[in-house]
Amino acid sequence: MNKLFFTAAACLLLVTGYSQSTAKSLSTKITDVTVFMSGAQITENGSVQLKEGENQIKITDLTLNLDPNSITVEGSNAYTILSVKHQVNYLQDISTNPKLKALQDSLDNAHFRQKEIAGLQDVVSQEKAFMEYNRTIKGTGVLVPEDLKDMADFYRARYTELSYRWIELGEQERLNNQEVTRLQNALNNMNVRKGSNPSEILITLIASKSATVPIKVSYLARTAGWYPVYDLRAEDVNSPIDFAYRAKVFQSTGKDWEDVKLTISTGNPTVGGQIPVLNPWYVSIYEPVNYGYKMESTSDDTRSATPSVAYDKNSESLGENPYTGATYTTISKNTVNTEFKISIPYSIPSDNQQYDVTMQSETLKAEYAYITIPKLDSDAFLRAQITDWAQYSLLPGESNIYFKGTFVGKGFIDPALANDTLNLSLGRDRSINVKRDQIKDYCKTSLLGGKQKTTKAYEITVQNNKKQSVVLIIEDQLPISQSGDIEVETEELSGGQYDTTTGKVVWKQTLAPGEILKKHLRFNVKYPKKKYVSGL
Repeated sequence: MNKLFFTAAACLLLVTGYSQSTAKSLSTKITDVTVFMSGAQITENGSVQLKEGENQIKITDLTLNLDPNSITVEGSNAYTILSVKHQVNYLQDISTNPKLKALQDSLDNAHFRQKEIAGLQDVVSQEKAFMEYNRTIKGTGVLVPEDLKDMADFYRARYTELSYRWIELGEQERLNNQEVTRLQNALNNMNVRKGSNPSEILITLIASKSATVPIKVSYLARTAGWYPVYDLRAEDVNSPIDFAYRAKVFQSTGKDWEDVKLTISTGNPTVGGQIPVLNPWYVSIYEPVNYGYKMESTSDDTRSATPSVAYDKNSESLGENPYTGATYTTISKNTVNTEFKISIPYSIPSDNQQYDVTMQSETLKAEYAYITIPKLDSDAFLRAQITDWAQYSLLPGESNIYFKGTFVGKGFIDPALANDTLNLSLGRDRSINVKRDQIKDYCKTSLLGGKQKTTKAYEITVQNNKKQSVVLIIEDQLPISQSGDIEVETEELSGGQYDTTTGKVVWKQTLAPGEILKKHLRFNVKYPKKKYVSGL
């Protein structure tokens, strides 16, 4: 069967042959959704009974805020599409939504229950006040002990009963108030679509004969999207990393996506597809900016101030269950984006809440090392390096880090900062003690000819309290001179690798269990006498 495609953008100006009153209404069901970083491509399917000749079909109750230019209607060789027109139904009463009405009815009942409980509490209060008022025994007769005991027993029993009733009503009030809050929140979420009206599509077509035929319509909805989240799990520094790539999907299109075929795409249809133009790249000599002003005479002998120089301002998380959403995901790549096709149906309500969709889970080989920068932090951080990361089409996103089955913190994965190797931070490890002390005997300032010399010296001590050997990387730094009058020279680096461009000093060493490592950093800064060096 040859499929015919008809886009709304090409025919909005065509004249339909029928008035809207003669159009046959058709309800469709959302079956397929492709969620982009911003927006979603929604496909709805339905069937309609056509008569021979010209027919007008009205597809009703479509997603809110759809892009009319994105509407595509797919038909069959059983009919020919003449025109497709988008319109908004401003006459439909949104409050007739059955889900909305059910929530409102439940909320009304909960409010009635509030009043009922308040009334019963008032009755208990009044009866307790009545008993307090009539507690004094009055009369001229003689009161025997048995009568007094009976009255005391009655008073005690009734007062106890009223006290328990008061407690019971208080608990009912608390639970009912919780229900009111829950219903009100749910109603507020559903009211996202309040003040908007559903879209409709009018289709005019000609059928060669009477028949029941399928109709498929797709369009782009703006109020939907997703963002990535990663789960990283490692058991120890000798094991691979269990990696889960999840999508947080959200939508407030006004219609729930129930049991749809879901596809997550890294594309963004809201970004223009026009090829950019590479303009010439000009360079010029930089001229210092003169902020002075000169006075110029105008023709009428008045004066104005003008600048003398112009210038430019330049937890669906990985668990023990081996079957996750990623098990049912097919990944396809094209030259523009990557798509994750989920083979099991998903339901995403239209409440603008975030729902987890696991797109990918892998076991990745990693090389581990502990990094410490004692000048900034006295803890050591576990780092994992992954070399084959590029094949997973990662996007910048937050990561949840688990080590030995315990959540250790959050990180951030930014593939744009990675080259051949992706560095993942797995959090702090306080079983490696780190200390950086200034060696006061070496720290001094002295005169040498016409210059001053300031000496700085530090001792870095690291102790491995773990039961296994670890690879440790220590980072520190020397200052970098930004003036020809300032000279930086090294005295001792304890074997550290010194980068003269960045000033960074790096030591890499394997520490045995219980081993203590000491490194020394000593340097001099020479500068003109009677001058002050900032940052030293």
